[in-house]
Amino acid sequence: MKAALTYGPFDTRVEEVPEPTPGPGEVKVKIAYCGICGSDPEIYEGTFGLLKAPWWPPAPFSTGHEASGVIAELGPGLLGDWKVGQRVAMNFRKYCGACYYCRNKMEQFCEYVKSYEAGFAEYAVYDESCLYSLPDDVSLERGAMLEPVTIAVHAVDLGNIAPGKTVAVSGAGTIGLLIQQIAIRAGAARVLVSDPMPEKREMAKLYGADWTVDPLKEDLVTVGRQHTDGRGFDTVFEASGNFSAVEQTIGLADKDGTIVWAGSYHEDATFPINPYYMFANELTIRSTILAPFVFPRALKLLAKLDLEPMITQIVPLADIATALAARKTSTDIKILVKP
Repeated sequence: MKAALTYGPFDTRVEEVPEPTPGPGEVKVKIAYCGICGSDPEIYEGTFGLLKAPWWPPAPFSTGHEASGVIAELGPGLLGDWKVGQRVAMNFRKYCGACYYCRNKMEQFCEYVKSYEAGFAEYAVYDESCLYSLPDDVSLERGAMLEPVTIAVHAVDLGNIAPGKTVAVSGAGTIGLLIQQIAIRAGAARVLVSDPMPEKREMAKLYGADWTVDPLKEDLVTVGRQHTDGRGFDTVFEASGNFSAVEQTIGLADKDGTIVWAGSYHEDATFPINPYYMFANELTIRSTILAPFVFPRALKLLAKLDLEPMITQIVPLADIATALAARKTSTDIKILVKP
């Protein structure tokens, strides 16, 4: 079968590799689509911070964690009633359920997690606990959006949103636009979205943004406060991954506001924070990396969210390196890879 393997920075190759075989408790899936995440271009460039983690596999390694597909083969010892031909979407992490963090409702920090990040391929194997059956009214394209939707749902959970509150979102990529949609469903009454690309600002307007800002031409904090009678926003999300936007989130927040950093930033990037300002305004800063215990809720949202306009390009697996190289400057929102 064909699969994309990363050998090093700027060196991702589509090669012929043996088809995987499901072991006990595992299921083999014929991949239909796998989305390019914001972390994938950083992995391609060699700048992703977790590449240095001791558990990261040595090169060449497979990637791709936003996948949907059809069950092709069942391994032995399955507990669920899975069937060949069943349409599914996948989590890419199997949690142990026994370590300190799993037992304390923090499975995202599982000490014995097993990664099934191999969606940029014709076939991939997953533990059955990673599989979610797709309802009849959810397409395989929508199914490939399940994992990003979990990230947005968890971010909104952290954002302390209630009906009538105001929300600002920095970055109108996949996660930012999903956060916007879910925040509005959670009760956000006024929403500002910032992004330098006009195509993405137009998408934010389509999804109900009250105001959009080009942060390259306008001062985001000044404009944001003008729209809120000088106060700022109850909740501010940073979803662009652009480090220059991180400090602005503090200035965008109203007193007693909540700030959620949902982007991926360079591991060495820092900036000064004024403790007195945080104290005097009672601000809360949260961050998010994964989405613990969220997949069942996100699955229910797949049929409700407006996802098709966000899927702006579908590329063949053979072109994945080109798509990764162009991702950071592309006007596309969500690119799906089709094996």
